[in-house]
Amino acid sequence: MRTLRSILLAGAMLLATPMFFSSCEEEGSLIKFKTEVQVVNDFNDVVKAINDGKLSSEQAIAQLVTAIDNIKGDQSAKLQAITDALNNNNNTLDTKLNVIAGTMKSLSTEMPTKIDALAKAVENMPEYYEVLKAVETALVNINPNEQLKLLEGVLDKYFTDELKYPDDDPLSFKGKIYYCIAEIEDTLRYMTYKDDKFRAIRKAIEALARENAKLDGILDNMTKIVEAIMSGNTSEKEGWAEIARQLALLKAAAGIGGSTDKVEYVDLGLPSGNLWATCNLGASSPEAYGDYYAWGEVEPKKEYTYPNHKWYKEGAPSLGFTKYNNEDGKLTLEDEDDAVIQKLGNGWRTPTLADFRELTNQKLTTIKKTTLNGVVGYQITSKRNKKSIFIPCAGFKQDKPQTREISSSEEVAICMTNLRCIDYKVFNAWSFAFQNDRIGRYGKRRPDGISIRPVKGPGVPVPNNCVDLGLDSGLLWAKCNMGTTDPTKPGDYYAWGELSTKKEYYSDNYKHFGKHGVIKYNEKDGKEVLELEDDAARVNLGVGYRIPTQKDWEELLEDCKWEAVTTTLPEIVDPSQKKVIARWKVTGPNGNSIVLPTTSGFRADGWFVQRDYNIYYTTANLYPAEQLSDKDKYQKAVALTWPMFETSSGSIEEPSFASIYRDFGIVVRPVFDLYSSK
Repeated sequence: MRTLRSILLAGAMLLATPMFFSSCEEEGSLIKFKTEVQVVNDFNDVVKAINDGKLSSEQAIAQLVTAIDNIKGDQSAKLQAITDALNNNNNTLDTKLNVIAGTMKSLSTEMPTKIDALAKAVENMPEYYEVLKAVETALVNINPNEQLKLLEGVLDKYFTDELKYPDDDPLSFKGKIYYCIAEIEDTLRYMTYKDDKFRAIRKAIEALARENAKLDGILDNMTKIVEAIMSGNTSEKEGWAEIARQLALLKAAAGIGGSTDKVEYVDLGLPSGNLWATCNLGASSPEAYGDYYAWGEVEPKKEYTYPNHKWYKEGAPSLGFTKYNNEDGKLTLEDEDDAVIQKLGNGWRTPTLADFRELTNQKLTTIKKTTLNGVVGYQITSKRNKKSIFIPCAGFKQDKPQTREISSSEEVAICMTNLRCIDYKVFNAWSFAFQNDRIGRYGKRRPDGISIRPVKGPGVPVPNNCVDLGLDSGLLWAKCNMGTTDPTKPGDYYAWGELSTKKEYYSDNYKHFGKHGVIKYNEKDGKEVLELEDDAARVNLGVGYRIPTQKDWEELLEDCKWEAVTTTLPEIVDPSQKKVIARWKVTGPNGNSIVLPTTSGFRADGWFVQRDYNIYYTTANLYPAEQLSDKDKYQKAVALTWPMFETSSGSIEEPSFASIYRDFGIVVRPVFDLYSSK
């Protein structure tokens, strides 16, 4: 609507050209003033629409970006409009966060203005939680290359004048603490580049200026940990976890973010910093089943049926569900429908799938089926600090009342997550199940009664350039191919096991070929999967990143929904006008998605070749020698492939695996597995 109004206005102005220009000669400054006011009013109209709940967050940010970009005048005019919105006490926190997001995404807003806007937002948010959300929103919505500059700019500007809070004295040390801790926490969670993280954390620590003696020891520890990670004396994974723990001590010492709730919990030393409740919601001991809740309801009940479910109405679209359906597109529980938030508050919530994946990650914990006070369940023990929690086999309730005396064949612990299933399985929500050897996500009917294990904490961090698709493995997939920041572009081409791109791709200039043939990943060394030293993603992107294996791709094929996005080439290029697969949209179990664009084949013999018009994506796997001819043994790797064109019958072939020569250049879609179970 905003764009349409602009187009109509432009048309009207062109029709009235003589009158318009004569007015400009006489009243130029007045016209300019009216134009500026009108655009600012449009900006305020968008803000009002957000306050009134008429726009989703995505719509709000998009419209705010347009409104900000259209504000006439210099940067001060933009800053004034933004500051007014942030200072307005009638605007909700969500509205202010959307204004921050729009400001960061605006291409016409220069960095100094963005810094000023974020600083104004922080200055006017007295609650620590609000400060944290403001910083988080700014970081996730600004280009990763500008994150460090933004944070440094706010620190430099506002720790000159100090941060002021209504409940604190002006120029307060606590004001500085609030922002510095918020910056460090969100630096750990959202900043992509390792060196930027180090610099931001150091700058935040330095900004505290040692004004409080009881914090000095903690700050010294954090500085030492940063130095240890940089020097390689401490692993990144352990170092980040320790910094997170020191932050918790810093907050406690400064009296920030302390909890007043009575929920008992266990700190398992997980990388996310999550704290897990010792009991199910409604239980008073770890072995007690607790209360049972239908997904999206906040009270337990005697019967768990479709007719008595809060969000079910027979005959309604989306299989009868009136909320969290295919019409509203909502996948995750809103606060008002989260039983944990409503019952406990103080930051406690229903876990996400990612929370449970981290909890059961074999790198981090051990899981043992056992009994506690005669109740069968699962003990989850931290490998780091040996602390544990117990989850009882509470089963579930379905239809009419039933007892919880469970036979051995029914011994299963099912815990609710905050996520519903997508598309045609709208009647299901994801739970997390423990049953003998099967431990993982499990679709359960939304009206069924499920136990809930509360969790508190920020959740598992996702790098800005990656997407959590909700896969059982916990693997995160990059948004783009290596060498590009545009998801629709092919990016760079790499020979299998090489670390950089080349102008020409020959067997003669391939790293792992010598005078006598293959010199690595051959019959003699028996290596079948790329080592990290030969992994272009790991070497170029850093710890946690790697090239996906064939099994990683198989999980993506089996657990995700693949949709072909097609187009046609110009008729002069392809007179047949066959459909071309421009890209695949791959949607995970949690509704998040990535796209895999066409790559037009591979690079070989110094030329860009389109062999059979196939698309290729590399894997980390050598192609099995026993499946190749003698001349090709150890010469080929496994690639994911699909035909660029539809078949003669008009169908689209789904991706499959094929062999491709190792010295050929093909594209790489990285994965991030620092938090996965692999």
